Amino acid sequence: MPWFKIDDGFHCHPKVFAAGTPAIGLYVRCGSWAAQQATDGVVPKQIARLYGTPRMIKALVDAGLWHQKDHDCESCPELDANSYCIHQYLERNPSRVDVDLARKAKSERQQRWRDNKKKTQITPPEQSEVDGDVDASTRRHGDAAPNPARPVPSPSPPTEEKKASPDGAPDARIGDRPRIPANSRPLVDAIGAAGIRGVGWDLGTTDWFVVEALIKRCGIDALVASAVASAQGARTAPRSARYFLPAWRALPDAPAAGRSPLPAAVGAAPPPPSHNASVIARFRARAQEQTS
Repeated sequence: MPWFKIDDGFHCHPKVFAAGTPAIGLYVRCGSWAAQQATDGVVPKQIARLYGTPRMIKALVDAGLWHQKDHDCESCPELDANSYCIHQYLERNPSRVDVDLARKAKSERQQRWRDNKKKTQITPPEQSEVDGDVDASTRRHGDAAPNPARPVPSPSPPTEEKKASPDGAPDARIGDRPRIPANSRPLVDAIGAAGIRGVGWDLGTTDWFVVEALIKRCGIDALVASAVASAQGARTAPRSARYFLPAWRALPDAPAAGRSPLPAAVGAAPPPPSHNASVIARFRARAQEQTS
């Protein structure tokens, strides 16, 4: 992007005082336009009239800051009847040829940068040579490496049970999602036994880590009771176990063994030990009534 340049003494030049401040505003605007359009300082009369008044134009011509047809300035180009030119524009600003060359050089420089970036993105890292009498999975210097022809298996979800269940059937799978981890299976079974149906357990690896941590922190009974309460308050039946995660995260830690839970407020009695069980039982009974 070219610039229209004026020197630091422009503000007090005699020609500037002679033209007056309003006309200098027109001078700067038209100079900016000429730099943008790379006209070598030529300003069409229609542009001058668009940005200023006839009085401003006359003031610039009379002060010698602009020229019109039949001027006698040797450092400025010849003009037709439809144009003005800025006095000595090319002595302070680049010509159209210089602007075009600079733009072309910039475009080529940017293209080289893009090409180099593409090469670095698509060029695979060089692999060291392998001896013909050495196993293909072993590097020359003995560094073990996977065979590039074989896909690297994706990491398993937390504590995923690779073996079949005791009855010989593999663990349930939702589409192409990972199997339900063994440590989370008791929670899934307990939620199903509580009467919550149609919940999908197609969770990602990170979500399964969260579920296992919540089981250890809060206990399965508290998680099931929270899920029952969430299902009761939902407008429609939850379709994914992710629906329960926000409420599970807000649950307090399970009390340590041999210690009773703190009361909900000062002076309030602690909930009975069977509170979660009673909530689950009521929800289960209601679900059975709806299905019967």
